Amino acid sequence: MIKKIVCTAVLFIAAVAVIADASAQSEWKLKKKGNGIEVYVRDVPGSRLQEFKGTMYLEKTRLSSLMAAFEDTSSYTAWMYECIDAKLLKQINFYERIHHLVTHAPWPVWNRDLVSYSVCRQDPKTLAITISLTGKPDFIPPLPNTVRIPKMTGTWTFSPAGGGDIMVTYQMHNEPGGSIPAGIANMASVDLPYNTLMRLRELIKQEKYAKAVFAQIQEPKQGK
Repeated sequence: MIKKIVCTAVLFIAAVAVIADASAQSEWKLKKKGNGIEVYVRDVPGSRLQEFKGTMYLEKTRLSSLMAAFEDTSSYTAWMYECIDAKLLKQINFYERIHHLVTHAPWPVWNRDLVSYSVCRQDPKTLAITISLTGKPDFIPPLPNTVRIPKMTGTWTFSPAGGGDIMVTYQMHNEPGGSIPAGIANMASVDLPYNTLMRLRELIKQEKYAKAVFAQIQEPKQGK
């Protein structure tokens, strides 16, 4: 009987801890709003750095146009904020890829580089596209004078919002590695999604992205 009571108490405490942790992670705070873009941040238990979430609505935009930007690795330096080099290391198939990115950091902080494994999925009912990102720091050897980001998780989500509009959500948390003031890193948690989203919006207006078509992507039906 005593064992049963102790076991029940332990399970109750564990459940409360899980609920409390989930609640702590759900408290997004709006940090920047402008040009149709909103950036939120929240604390991550056990990390000095905040997770960010940037959102924007794109009017009369096709899902394939957004996918075309992600397909074109050579374009990354044009729209990914502070990205100074980007390479496709491995294309597993249309949905899975491994990229290497180098990001400029302000002096005296060393530049960061990241190996990112991405998986793209489209919901058959909502037609929303989710690109899940995971860091693979050991995929290639480290670079000189550059700090490899040891941990990263993130998502890009393109959700049809009706009338040809799409809601874009960019969410990420990483540990930058090495020595970097938390203030500088957390400032980047606002500037990075804001500027990246703004540049992506301009990029996909170019004809090669605006008119892109992928057989693997199903577009929402437009009302008459």
